[in-house]
Amino acid sequence: MVKRVLAGELSKQRIPSSLILYLFLLVMVGSVYGQSFTIKGIVLDARDGREIEGVLVFMEGNQQGVHTSFKGVFELESNCLSNCILVLDKKGYTRLRLPLEPGIGAIELGVVTLSRKNPVEKRDVLLNLSESDLNEEDGVSDVVGFLQGSRDIFLNRAAFDFSQSFFRVRGYDSSEGSVHINGLPMNNLFDGRPQWNHWGGLNDVMRYATRSLYLDASQTSFEGLLGGVDFIVRPSQIRRGTRVTASFSNRSYTNRLMATYATGYKDGNIAYACSLSRRWAEEGYIQGTRYNAYSLFGSIELEIDRYSSIYALAIWAHNLRGRSAPITQEVFNLGGRTYNPYWGRQGDKIRNARDRLISEPLIMLNYQLSRERLRLRLGMGYQFGKKASARLGYYQAPNPDPTYYRYLPSFYFNNNFGNYSLNAQNAAAAFHSGGQLSWESLYRANTNNPTGKASYVDYSEVLEGRQFTAAASANIRIGSLINIDAGISSRNRETENFARIDDLLGAAFHLDIDPFSNTQNDINGPDEKYAGDRFSYSYALGISSLNAYIQFKLRQRQWSAFFSSGWESRTYKRQGLFLNARYPEESLGPGSKLRFSGLGFKTGIGYFPNSRIQFNLRYTKTPRMPIPRNLYINPRDNNKSISYQQLPTAASLELNTLIRLPKLIGRISGFSTWFHNTSEIGFYFTDSGLGSDFVQEVLTNMNTRHQGLEFGLKFMPSSTVTLSLAGTLARYQFVNNPLATLYFDVTAEDTVPIHPSGKADLGPAMLNRLYRSRGPQQAISLGVTYRNPDFWFVSATMNELRRNFIDLSVLPRTASFYLDPETKEPIDEINREFIENRLKQNPLPSVYLLNLVGGKSWLIKGRYLGVFASINNLFDTTFRTGGFEQSRNGHYAQFIEDEFSSSPSFAPKYWYGYGRTYFLNISLSF
Repeated sequence: MVKRVLAGELSKQRIPSSLILYLFLLVMVGSVYGQSFTIKGIVLDARDGREIEGVLVFMEGNQQGVHTSFKGVFELESNCLSNCILVLDKKGYTRLRLPLEPGIGAIELGVVTLSRKNPVEKRDVLLNLSESDLNEEDGVSDVVGFLQGSRDIFLNRAAFDFSQSFFRVRGYDSSEGSVHINGLPMNNLFDGRPQWNHWGGLNDVMRYATRSLYLDASQTSFEGLLGGVDFIVRPSQIRRGTRVTASFSNRSYTNRLMATYATGYKDGNIAYACSLSRRWAEEGYIQGTRYNAYSLFGSIELEIDRYSSIYALAIWAHNLRGRSAPITQEVFNLGGRTYNPYWGRQGDKIRNARDRLISEPLIMLNYQLSRERLRLRLGMGYQFGKKASARLGYYQAPNPDPTYYRYLPSFYFNNNFGNYSLNAQNAAAAFHSGGQLSWESLYRANTNNPTGKASYVDYSEVLEGRQFTAAASANIRIGSLINIDAGISSRNRETENFARIDDLLGAAFHLDIDPFSNTQNDINGPDEKYAGDRFSYSYALGISSLNAYIQFKLRQRQWSAFFSSGWESRTYKRQGLFLNARYPEESLGPGSKLRFSGLGFKTGIGYFPNSRIQFNLRYTKTPRMPIPRNLYINPRDNNKSISYQQLPTAASLELNTLIRLPKLIGRISGFSTWFHNTSEIGFYFTDSGLGSDFVQEVLTNMNTRHQGLEFGLKFMPSSTVTLSLAGTLARYQFVNNPLATLYFDVTAEDTVPIHPSGKADLGPAMLNRLYRSRGPQQAISLGVTYRNPDFWFVSATMNELRRNFIDLSVLPRTASFYLDPETKEPIDEINREFIENRLKQNPLPSVYLLNLVGGKSWLIKGRYLGVFASINNLFDTTFRTGGFEQSRNGHYAQFIEDEFSSSPSFAPKYWYGYGRTYFLNISLSF
């Protein structure tokens, strides 16, 4: 209740507490201004004496400090009154706390040295562990790479332990994390995600970074909901000397060798660094998943004067790996959790039909000016190369996939063909004896065709492109209270997207006719295509992006606040390079330019009542630029796109409490995020109540909500033992019924198309209040670490992950599902209770994991030898990490018939996590 205080009656009334607080703050602010002082110093590396840039210098209890300059110099203005502790903090170094006696004027500290941390610290090898588990197809686990190196207890646990179950922080996609290298944006313009494979294996040169987490202020750009990371890749910042690393694992790769050399500013004003690595495996943990990756890095830096330098780098990372597939419960029972249908043996070699190649070299040139109150960065980058995803095509021939539903025992049980029990047993026996791709059979089928036409083709979906990036940013400090950050970046990307024949598998040629519609894919080209030719589709896509941001930060003794605003403009243009018979008016030539732009903002306030606790409240609302994968309905064939009357938006509110007590540190946060008007596009074949076809499913006007609580706490009962507790309790749900539409090809040969227009509006999909497939929504971890003063440690974490849901099929949740396939009329007399029970959403079983890590280092005649080892999933638990409902059964009759069986032919498909795995890392630094 608010009390009114009338003039002349102050002595009779109680003074409001808000007025007392306000007057108290005025007095405190006045006293602070009267006793401010300046702290100056230079920070050097204790081992080699070089200046250290980017050290965060702040007074304990107020982490809004300053960073050391290019020459390691800092100047911090403080209003501290008593118990003043100066903190110097930088990743890779032991945090230093210096007690100060406050005064008036300046305190000259002179030289301050920082010592490097134990070389086998967990963070030092974190990306080594996580990069082996990156999943490019799903786009989930690459959040791990974004989190690597974070000191936050919860995020560190999410990267190390929770990620084994495709855990997503706050349910976000990795596109919500902004990644930069030397200030240049690195997120892919096509899907918004950072492409970790572009610099995979270069751990030594990518370990130095500045970070902003979640909705915090950032010096680099207007970040996403996960925050941002800016990798500082400069020869002068890379540890001087040589580092050689050997790693051994049974995950995606089995061996890795890496070597890095950096000179620092040893002679004159030039520094350079180089690094190379190779990772390989004939077969990873999952069957048939070979791995072969090379990475090269070179960089040189010229110091122009004490304030500025220019530096250039080149990165080439070549990554080839075999992929794996999700499987049904029936296939799991037949083949186990490491089964993968994508491969088979050709002679004595493993050949995967779904190999993926990424090779996109990066060249970058940067200039940096670092003065006392100004940091200016200018940069430009050029990237080129290709991505190729192999596939196996079949044309008027049996499906070669060994898990095709007609080859499995359930097919005979569900259709009662003859002696179905015996046939099912024979199918199971055939799977056990040869449940892999038979390359020999594919060659035989092609060579036995008297026409020379290919029944099977090994081909790749290729993306070849180039991108030019330019960026500029400035960080300005005005007095002791105000900081201004601003920047602008421009990116232009041009790609050609096409299918290319890699191997005709013994055939003379491939007839380039669409198997679904029996129409020409390339009217202006020959129908007969050969190895190396483009076929099926070919189009170019141009994307240009312009971003600008400005940010104001205000810092006082017990308060801080910031406001930032970001603007982005995107332009897309598709140009068809093939004229196909299905869309003669919309396939060839340039389409319309699609332009989008929007302005977002982010703001926050922090309150520090004392040096032990801090409260932060932050909010953001920003429009989202549509990305091509959710914009063009079927870009391979035509120019059609989703029409956005309103741009998608994201709004998020978070409140967090930071705790730093003598024996207890950590963070507790609550968050609520709303996504409005988003869209998704999916591709599949379905038998629906409207008809059967290969369709593009478009969901529009979709609203979702992510909200929950997360925490990470660390308790240190002694100097050698640390206990930690981290976890999250969250809900990621649909909060409306989005609109569903099907798009499909309509040709003259379609006697009964789903709809003559090539489009069917299905109305609302009943998804409201259902859970999204975003990884485990609840997780908790308890850890204990023993760290011996003799530079060795061992740590164990016990983890439970719950409430993980698979991706929903949309068609059974629309009105079209209840249409009679013959009359197209709604059916009332059906077993709705049975259907609703089968469609009821249930989470995957909870996952329990025990992980162990340990390491030791030795200093031998000035050389560091470090050994790090980890065992994940110690008890070899079998668990599902995710999956999806299949959409083949798109009408009630087929659905009921399939679901009544003991083993449905179109049951959900699941991804399975690794069993017991190990990682061993040995490094020598000198």
